[in-house]
Amino acid sequence: MLKQIHNEAKKLYKNIEKYSISDVAHKIAFGIDLPPSPTRSEKKKWVEFISCELEKSFDKHTIKNIRMGCHCTENGKLDEAKEFIKNIYSTAISMEDFVDKMNEHSAGWYIKDGYLFTKYFSCPCPMLEGVEMLATKTWCYCTVGYNKEIFEYVFDCEVDIELIESIKMGDKQCLMRIIPLN
Repeated sequence: MLKQIHNEAKKLYKNIEKYSISDVAHKIAFGIDLPPSPTRSEKKKWVEFISCELEKSFDKHTIKNIRMGCHCTENGKLDEAKEFIKNIYSTAISMEDFVDKMNEHSAGWYIKDGYLFTKYFSCPCPMLEGVEMLATKTWCYCTVGYNKEIFEYVFDCEVDIELIESIKMGDKQCLMRIIPLN
């Protein structure tokens, strides 16, 4: 009987393969089993293994790129979020007005030094349910990729996103700075 491979592992494999050879991608993505319906404990063990292996094999920039490509779509919630935020942005008369309108929905966003800062008040990652604390930001870069997809769609330009704070690293929020590149 063929073993079913979890979609997270498949996605990770494809993203690692963009920056390395197939053997390395296979060793990391499939080096520890992640069943199709993993328990919190199985997710935690897999996340810790993957993070450690990525950190042993790649520099920070490459890790960020690999993990950013691993963001989930949350069964359509990503597209809903993109449309919701784009609709608010399209009715705003300025960036300040956009932030004010988003904050009417309890976003907690702000502008500082000309940059947009966005927040999550709880960890949005379903893979981290059983993880109390992370040692590095490695795993959190998938949320950066999720937000990159949103803001490139909303602003219709390429953006870079800096993860400043992470709940799973002991901060009270996940805080990101959105940097338009065009």
